[in-house]
Amino acid sequence: MKYFLKKVAVFFVLAAVIDITFGWASVFLRGKARGGQTYKSQHIFKECEDDILILGSSKAAHHYIPDIISDSTGLSCYNCGLEGNGIIGAYARYKMVSARKIPKLVIYEVTPAYDFLQDKGYSSYLGEIRPYTDNKIIKEEYLLFSEELEWLKLWSNMYRNNSHIISYLKDIVKPTADNRGYEPLMGKIAKSTTIKSVQHVKEKAHWDSLKCSLFEQLIKEIQRDGAEIVFIASPSFYSGNMVEGYDMAFDISKKYNIRFVNNMGLEMFNGREDYFQDVTHLNNTGAIEYSKYVANQLKMILSERKI
Repeated sequence: MKYFLKKVAVFFVLAAVIDITFGWASVFLRGKARGGQTYKSQHIFKECEDDILILGSSKAAHHYIPDIISDSTGLSCYNCGLEGNGIIGAYARYKMVSARKIPKLVIYEVTPAYDFLQDKGYSSYLGEIRPYTDNKIIKEEYLLFSEELEWLKLWSNMYRNNSHIISYLKDIVKPTADNRGYEPLMGKIAKSTTIKSVQHVKEKAHWDSLKCSLFEQLIKEIQRDGAEIVFIASPSFYSGNMVEGYDMAFDISKKYNIRFVNNMGLEMFNGREDYFQDVTHLNNTGAIEYSKYVANQLKMILSERKI
């Protein structure tokens, strides 16, 4: 019996040593990344101190070029957009940056599916912030959206980082360029794509109470910090206006006196095959023109608000 207990003790000691070593190695590898999502996340969570932050999902990541915005406004800018994510990733990123420096302006690209509406679950969102749950603020947010026993799993460094190790290595060996967080798309939409007219849909949306609550919490904290926030909806390939889900964003913008810039229906972009990667996302050519357009809008807003 004593021999068995000794073996069990040795097993747990070895497991703890391996887990601690894995955690140290993960932190080391993240710090060595020089591009890609690893570098972008590491920069946002550990270093970013820019005047303008861009938050949101893939449209944020692919549509806003910080260098163009900086040239026009005279303020430093970083694109914190996270593809396939929304308020869960945006909240974490804002909190980590604002802990070091309060930005002057936050641009939030609204995407209802990721910011307000119910979907199949939260696992894809949580995976992006899991490596940083050693931070108390991120851990609290993570546990809000996770299963009951998740707090126990987070004790493991391997659990927090194992799905990211390949990305860490890739972003060391063969990193993509970091363009102040902007992620360019180089393709073009198929010429056979039909142009539709998308109208504003007034249907009962399936709101996610946790997402909506966190979204309002982010707004409150940004305004309490003394920063300005602007909601933006960037162009899509289809002509028309807002679709289901944007009602929540309009309501919140009115409630908190936030400027909502609706750029979805800009005629200079709708139907432009040379400007789009697909029906939702601008390619690099489109992003350059759109960033110039947005930069002028932001310059006017900053002047009005005396920032």
